Amino acid sequence: MNRDQISQQLRLWADEAQHEAYEADTREDMLSWQGQAQVLGSVSTFLAGSAMQSDTEIWERVTADRSGALASWEKAQEGPDAMLYSGVVAGYDLVLTTLRNMTGKTWMDVNKRTGWVNR
Repeated sequence: MNRDQISQQLRLWADEAQHEAYEADTREDMLSWQGQAQVLGSVSTFLAGSAMQSDTEIWERVTADRSGALASWEKAQEGPDAMLYSGVVAGYDLVLTTLRNMTGKTWMDVNKRTGWVNR
């Protein structure tokens, strides 16, 4: 897959996640789906406008953003903020898995670079 195809796929998933947020039965589920939709849409837009950046630069930006979201999730621990950040982290996890098609990098590469555990 190339960047445009990945961007389009992420946009479709963002729309689906936003629909799930709308249909959610609980506020917690709604926040989690909204967080995921936000990330998928943002990264889709970022990819569409990143013609001058290398695949490695894109990978590093997304992994850094995920790291920040994970830290925020761990700090919040519970309540609405925690649910929102759980969705954000889930969105980044989906993005990083999808970027493998473009960059060839895997979760092993993320774990080596950052010491993360994919959870």
